Amino acid sequence: MPLALARRLASVLAAACCVVAAGLTAAAAGPDNTWAATAPFVEKLNSPVFALAVDPVDGQRTLAGTASGTIYLSADGGASWRAVRKGAGHAVLSLAFDPGRPATALAGTGGGGVLRSTDRGQTWQQQPGGEARTVRAFAFPNGDALAASDQGVLRSHDGGAWESAGLGQVRVSALAVLPASGAARATVVAGGDATQGTEPLPLFRSTDGGQNWAAMPATGQGGVVAALAGGPAAGPGARPLLMGTNTGLFATRDGGATWQQLTGGAVSATDVTSVAVAPRRADRLYVASDGGGSASGGLWVSSDAGGHFTSLAPPLPEVTALAVTGDDPPGLVVATFRPTDHTVAVWTYHDAGGKPQGPATPAPGPKTAPAAHGAAPTAAGRPGVLDLLARPETPFLALGAAALAVVVLAGVAYVRRGRQL
Repeated sequence: MPLALARRLASVLAAACCVVAAGLTAAAAGPDNTWAATAPFVEKLNSPVFALAVDPVDGQRTLAGTASGTIYLSADGGASWRAVRKGAGHAVLSLAFDPGRPATALAGTGGGGVLRSTDRGQTWQQQPGGEARTVRAFAFPNGDALAASDQGVLRSHDGGAWESAGLGQVRVSALAVLPASGAARATVVAGGDATQGTEPLPLFRSTDGGQNWAAMPATGQGGVVAALAGGPAAGPGARPLLMGTNTGLFATRDGGATWQQLTGGAVSATDVTSVAVAPRRADRLYVASDGGGSASGGLWVSSDAGGHFTSLAPPLPEVTALAVTGDDPPGLVVATFRPTDHTVAVWTYHDAGGKPQGPATPAPGPKTAPAAHGAAPTAAGRPGVLDLLARPETPFLALGAAALAVVVLAGVAYVRRGRQL
């Protein structure tokens, strides 16, 4: 085959691959204010995705941790997933990228301590110092890494070996860093699991980056602090510290001296699973709930630093995990789990501030019993032609297939011509 023709065919084939890849990425990303489903996981999941994390350097790179202990990685915005660590009997409860070490990611497990990756989530290793502990959250004050465990707070200077950082008698379940100005050290807030139903929610504050801790005025009784997010530090017009619990959403603007319950208005759910802030939008706050396993969960956003919340209407209401990208406008990665039929899905959403739109392909309906042996599948069990044509990736895949067909036909024509000569 002449070199010039070979180069042309290679160029067309490369273009076809790029078009197909672009189509798959576009399918996962979707337009602004529109929900889009990511690709399904390779293995069928029957338990929730408890943790999500987006690479702060590469917003297309996402980690997902499951109740079975498997960690999945997507390098293309959810267009595809692959398992980078198989389950080892410990659920993955938390995931985080270390902002001070872009290649480092951490995973907290239920009874298996901390796992670390130093290659952006490709491979994982168990870390010493926190074995057999349940780790539900991470925070990164002043260059260190802190982990919320069932035996207090753990500290690591590089995400490797871990040591106790206090509160050893507290089952710590959430951490948040409130950025400081000037030379002051960041304030760290830790929330825990109340051991008795009548005691106040355990809350603690450290003003020296986690070296020493003092109790904070608490609100509510019993339950667990599931999530914390906020900062900067208290002051006029400051972004509030949000606290999500199994009884609802609370906020403080004065460092925890007083708390306001926000559940009951626009935020109707109680069992909060995640609270998050947009890294580049100081006034953009997010709250997620799984509804305690019911359809009363959802996802809400505030664009005025917690003054008002509106629903983002996720395709399925039981939101089990949430991650926010560093993009502007913010991008969201959301995991849902419907317990009635164990439907697991991961979605993306670009929050440009408009009215939320549903995905091109609707969320899967409740699964029905399988058809009798030998019976044909029902129409509800398979997508129709219109559904397939409505999918956002269809035009890209068609263009890619056409380009690939050109390559094949050109090759066949060249072979026939060679035989005739």
